[in-house]
Amino acid sequence: MYVNGVTLQVCGTCNARCGIFKNEPYFDEKVTSTMQVLADWVIESDKVISF
Repeated sequence: MYVNGVTLQVCGTCNARCGIFKNEPYFDEKVTSTMQVLADWVIESDKVISF
């Protein structure tokens, strides 16, 4: 998913943890990814922003 021209992906754990209510998704399911996909994405990237 693109947000203001930036690709956004989150792992399921972060999505559940960052919500207002416990285990309620915070982000749209379109950005949900797996740790393997995210790890590969970081390895292939020139720049990574994490917060």
